[in-house]
Amino acid sequence: MATGDRTPTEITPPTALSTTATAVYTNSAANRGQLTGLWICNTSSFQRIVTLYKNGTAAVNQISAITLPAGTSTLIDLSGKALVFTGTQILAAKQDAGTDCNIAAYGILEQIA
Repeated sequence: MATGDRTPTEITPPTALSTTATAVYTNSAANRGQLTGLWICNTSSFQRIVTLYKNGTAAVNQISAITLPAGTSTLIDLSGKALVFTGTQILAAKQDAGTDCNIAAYGILEQIA
């Protein structure tokens, strides 16, 4: 990519979550990342709560907690209101119990350096 190029991309492929908040995407300092959609899937036979974080994994960085009924998935559509990542900011996530939820993120990477 050259400076100014904008590329629609899978920002993070489907990734299993755990009960520890962990980075699922780390932006490159050479890019501006724009998250436009998140898929979250609960493959468990139990309800799960998935917590999302931006710029760190401390409670102060929490941006959302999503309750997913057993065996369901949800799309969080952020097109037109993208979650922007600069520098080496991160998107992190965890679930309340088990390791049976998956997350995938999609968006646009813009080369800035």
